[in-house]
Amino acid sequence: MNMGQRVLLRTLGVTTSMSVLLILYYNLSPNYVNDEGFLVEEFWALGLATLGLSGSFLGLFFLVSWLWVSSRKAHKSSNR
Repeated sequence: MNMGQRVLLRTLGVTTSMSVLLILYYNLSPNYVNDEGFLVEEFWALGLATLGLSGSFLGLFFLVSWLWVSSRKAHKSSNR
């Protein structure tokens, strides 16, 4: 695993962790209807968590593809 792949893996770990924490925050935050009839809810946390998890899954797919291609190249060069 080269340096770029390690950086991507660490970034994916941080993004996934932050997304899980945002989902916990969204679920633990109070949701209520105020006196004027408006719903008070932390929708921004749910949106950011969804974007973060989606990006993490796409990044993980990219990382696995990158690792597969680099291992194939290393295997071909060692056979020569």
